[in-house]
Amino acid sequence: MLEFTKTLYELFVLQKISLSESLMIMSSKPKADAVSKTAACIYKALETGSTFSNALKTCSPLSFDEVYISFICIAEKNGDLKSALSYLKQKLERQKNCRKKIAEASVYPAFVVLLAVTASVFIGVYTKTADYFLLFEYVSVLLVVCLLMYFLIVKLLGDNCLFEAFSAVGFLVKSGIELTEAVGCAIQIAGPSTKNGRLFENARINLSYGMDLQTAFNCCDKNSRLYEAFYYADIAGSKNDLFEKIASNLDAEKERMRTVCFSLIEPLFIVVTGIFILAILMTFFMPLINEIGFI
Repeated sequence: MLEFTKTLYELFVLQKISLSESLMIMSSKPKADAVSKTAACIYKALETGSTFSNALKTCSPLSFDEVYISFICIAEKNGDLKSALSYLKQKLERQKNCRKKIAEASVYPAFVVLLAVTASVFIGVYTKTADYFLLFEYVSVLLVVCLLMYFLIVKLLGDNCLFEAFSAVGFLVKSGIELTEAVGCAIQIAGPSTKNGRLFENARINLSYGMDLQTAFNCCDKNSRLYEAFYYADIAGSKNDLFEKIASNLDAEKERMRTVCFSLIEPLFIVVTGIFILAILMTFFMPLINEIGFI
């Protein structure tokens, strides 16, 4: 989706070529790939009278998610497709950078764990002292602990769904979309079955009944930044840039958390693998060392 969006953004937004012509140019690439096939599929749908959003739904070469299609659908109604493409491109680029950071953060732990396991197995085989069943148990415990740590790292370094949700609401409100509808669109971004998704779903319902932002988002903690931001927005009525400011603060907090996480990855895995190797030595090699000492 990112490559398709970037190419379409380059032609349609930056070079100001019409949507149909942009898709036709993308479909006529010398080397056929997913982007060109997708462009050809959408171009044919547009030529038969379909809307861009409906064409995305029926496109088979690439699967566009509900968030992407919803933004395009709203942009068609609002008449501002270029801004929507710009926002979607930035969102997809953030997701790509996030996955890249997780991949980079995984290299060192994987290397350390593999080195520790390989060294332990090699020493056990070479000295003929290892109980392989017990060694397998030790390795299993190490892998379980490391996997739990890895999932924690992914959670800390992964997509900032709350930031993306507030950022989407801010973009839509600035684009002239009614607040209740904008909050409703953020539900899919936050995840409908998640805690954040339920927060936005309840807010959408509460806003539809005319509640203010504080009540709608159930800001009970008067010391929270969210409560303070909504409080001043309700008084001053300055809701246009409110959600973008909240998103900016959430992103800054997430970035600080990521910085701490990156600084702790190496020492944590060194400690875990160190304990593993020490346990191996104490279990398998101390009896051998004691026997040598008695000789």
